[in-house]
Amino acid sequence: MKKPVYLNHAATSNQKFPTTIVALTDYLTTNNNLTLNRGTHDLAQLKLIFEARQTIARFFHAPDPAHVIFTANATMSLNMILNGLLKPGDHVLASSLEHNAVARPLALLEKQGVEVTYLTCNKAGWLDPEQIPTAIKPQTKALILTHASNVLGTILPIKECFQQAKQQGLITILDSAQTAGFLPIDMQNLGVDILAFTGHKSLMGLTGIGGFALATGLEAMIAPWLTGGTGSQSQSLQQPSCLPDKFEAGTMNTLGILSLKTSIEQIETIGLATIMQHERTLTERFLAGLKLLPVRILGTQEAVQSVPVVSIVSDKIGCGELAQLLADRYQIITRSGLHCAPLAHQTADTLDTGAVRFSFGWFTTLEEVDYTLQALQEICSTLV
Repeated sequence: MKKPVYLNHAATSNQKFPTTIVALTDYLTTNNNLTLNRGTHDLAQLKLIFEARQTIARFFHAPDPAHVIFTANATMSLNMILNGLLKPGDHVLASSLEHNAVARPLALLEKQGVEVTYLTCNKAGWLDPEQIPTAIKPQTKALILTHASNVLGTILPIKECFQQAKQQGLITILDSAQTAGFLPIDMQNLGVDILAFTGHKSLMGLTGIGGFALATGLEAMIAPWLTGGTGSQSQSLQQPSCLPDKFEAGTMNTLGILSLKTSIEQIETIGLATIMQHERTLTERFLAGLKLLPVRILGTQEAVQSVPVVSIVSDKIGCGELAQLLADRYQIITRSGLHCAPLAHQTADTLDTGAVRFSFGWFTTLEEVDYTLQALQEICSTLV
């Protein structure tokens, strides 16, 4: 079996599709490597960016390609959304599973007079949608939820939660960092007003590319948080109000955008159902093996209710030491600690210990899962 065994796909995908690599190589070795809207020979760039917006709008069922905004990652997208949308006196709802990409911007906004309420999930990560109506106040503006926890793996009932929110006139914001490329995401069907996504996880693109998509009319409610050159309306010192220019300042990451476009096209060719089935098979196999070992498994312990993320805690060994043993002895790459999600660990009662996280991707094999279970069994057998 080829080593190392990479089981940290919830952080970033370690392999890219061959079609993406070919497209990136061609881009770097031809005259297409120009700057969008900054010269007289950028027709190829314009075509690439437009086609990428079309691909992403189709993939997420966004209302219009112009409503697809490119950023560096989901974290930048969420900062742009939250800082552009929320004002002092506003109230916002979030879940007790949120990543720091949401929790830290909200913490800063709290200091500026924005009120935040975190809806309580149970230890397995389940969120009851019926909490939402009772948590809403007259000044509540939005509900922001992670689609799935990067610690527990638990998929939240987004459609039901957003239905509750929209009945009360709230803006709905979805962080799809852990689900885009694994679960089908239909903005209209799920009731998503604003969708934040990142390219380097299950979407299989490069790091440094992500974005957000807006429902019709939402662009007027969000002030531009990042301003600068757009190559349009340059005579004005005000950021253009048209989309996508309103939210896209500075030179764009066209190489990253190309990687995202080609990887999504390959995902569509393979089929999300095929990808989901493969990764759920891996998760089921891993969970079945873990249940025979003296470890605590976080989350629902049900693959059908989770993304391919499994975190464990042992009473006999610290999470950092266990992850290091897996790396040193077996060349198995995981991630230990708090995973930039202390709220989720607090929910799971692991804030003091952290956890070791195993996360699978399209290129993970059953052989690698079995090898990892064998390694864990060997390590556990030596613990007293």
